Amino acid sequence: MVSSIQRLLNNYFDKSNVQQQNFRNTVSQSVERTDGVHSNKNVEIYNPKTNKVKYNDKSISPRLQVDRNYNLTIEENKVYSVDTDYGLINYQFNNDSNSSYVQTLHYDNQISDEKRVHLEKNRQFLTHLQTFAETGRINIMYTAREASEVLEGFNRLGINTEEPFTINNKPTRYRIDPSGVIHEVDLESRGMKEKDWRKFGHDENTIFIIQGKEYKMDENGQLPLPKDYVHKHEQVQIINK
Repeated sequence: MVSSIQRLLNNYFDKSNVQQQNFRNTVSQSVERTDGVHSNKNVEIYNPKTNKVKYNDKSISPRLQVDRNYNLTIEENKVYSVDTDYGLINYQFNNDSNSSYVQTLHYDNQISDEKRVHLEKNRQFLTHLQTFAETGRINIMYTAREASEVLEGFNRLGINTEEPFTINNKPTRYRIDPSGVIHEVDLESRGMKEKDWRKFGHDENTIFIIQGKEYKMDENGQLPLPKDYVHKHEQVQIINK
């Protein structure tokens, strides 16, 4: 009886030792040795990636800028990253039944007073921009800020002083001049072409230099400007002879 039990135990431990040796061999072939000697097999190590959202990371929200057609899109209740003196900062454009407002999405336990003031001014600018986009009221942009500040804010959105721009694909085209004043492009351009300049003291001897080209009035007192003319008041010179 004892010999039979002993044989069973010996068989069990023999099999266990073989399995353990096989396991050790597999491990030794699959990992890199600490002594700098590499095995012939490549080991793929899985590194889990986190999806933690970080504010001010420009990858988490689209940047608020004009597109290639110089259209600025502002969607309701959406977060945009906006260029500031402190990099890209996220702002949410809210619109509910009572009001429209912009919220700053930025968390900094050690924020300086200068940064706090700058981000708040930028938030107010964006709030007025949201109102401008909704109503077309140009004067709202000059509430509590100079024209030069409006120009700076628009430049951050990719809007320059040369190209007309639209907002939310609406038909009205705007342009901001080098002094920071916003103009309705088509309204002013049409006025330049349809105006009877004789009523403003000009005659056939008056020379109009517009965007580097010389014009004279026709028999109706109007200027033969091209159909696609975009008015830029700072590029108009009138010479009376």
